[in-house]
Amino acid sequence: MSLPVMREINTPQGSLTVVRANASMAGEILRLLREAAQWMQDNGLTQWRPEQFKEEDILDYFSDREVYVAMNDGEAAGMFTLQFSDPQYWGKRNDKNFAYLHRLAVGLPFRGAGLGSKLLEFAAQTAKMSGRGLRLDTIEHNVKLNRYYQTQGFRYMGTNDVGGGRLVNLYEKMESTEDRDAIRLQYFDESDFDCLRRWSVSPEFLKQWAGPSLHFPIEDEELRKYIAGSNRPAESDKMVYSAVYMSMGAVIGHISLAAIDRDNGHARIGRVVLDPEFRGRGFARRMMGETMRIGFEGLELHRLTLGVFDFNAPAVRAYEALGFRREGEQLEAARFGDRYVNQIEMAMLDREWKAKKPQLL
Repeated sequence: MSLPVMREINTPQGSLTVVRANASMAGEILRLLREAAQWMQDNGLTQWRPEQFKEEDILDYFSDREVYVAMNDGEAAGMFTLQFSDPQYWGKRNDKNFAYLHRLAVGLPFRGAGLGSKLLEFAAQTAKMSGRGLRLDTIEHNVKLNRYYQTQGFRYMGTNDVGGGRLVNLYEKMESTEDRDAIRLQYFDESDFDCLRRWSVSPEFLKQWAGPSLHFPIEDEELRKYIAGSNRPAESDKMVYSAVYMSMGAVIGHISLAAIDRDNGHARIGRVVLDPEFRGRGFARRMMGETMRIGFEGLELHRLTLGVFDFNAPAVRAYEALGFRREGEQLEAARFGDRYVNQIEMAMLDREWKAKKPQLL
């Protein structure tokens, strides 16, 4: 049976053709998956194992999902599958208005050429043609891979145990809109260190947004300690993000969720800073809104808190507009030069978020 041509995609290694595969390609698909699993194993990753993929299982794919393969001169270069319900991985969040991507794999000769990104883009367009959004999952403890999906425009929706203590993070593709000021959050890493240094123009300003946690001038080693152990939603005590202005692909802000207490459902938003060139355009509000969504919906927390120095009147007004309520003040909590300033404590509960959410997202 001939394979219908779906679309040409371009990579630095040339143009590839994506086809809707059938059972005649089971051998090529098995090769791709085992090759990808062996690469993971060789690099200390436990997401896939070569022996888990068997030809009879591949043949089953064609009855319960759609299989797509990128072809290069007759050779399978990459693949993914789409299914239209996924209760095992998504549990209570499963929604038939989405297509669920699995088995994304790129052949070794094509790694590093952007084929994975092209296949994700193709999958999103394919889902959209059927009136659906696109979702995927990835292993919870692989911070680097999670960040990759965030850079591709996927936002965190939650974490699920899919059996035997195997935790996966759930992601949903952000819809393309005409909103030119849209932002996304992605895990903060070493490539973003220079941004914080550039924005922190004085000891006083650094203390204003970071409190006593960082010191001027910021050193790499201090930032490495800051992110050590972070960004694992199931166990880290902090999630640390960069904000990306999507229309430019530029990092323009920084924000964190810290002091995460899963037993009591608490966390604290902090270290909020924005590139001075982008102030006054509502980006800080967008950063806060997405961080609140992650806290209340992704991590399913009950309460978020924050602190703000009393002299920072614009920030106080902004947090109140977001729905945070004052709970009190820490008197003379910090010293700036020759004076002490108070710190205003603010909080929001999950039920207040639900009422406010339509205005924030």
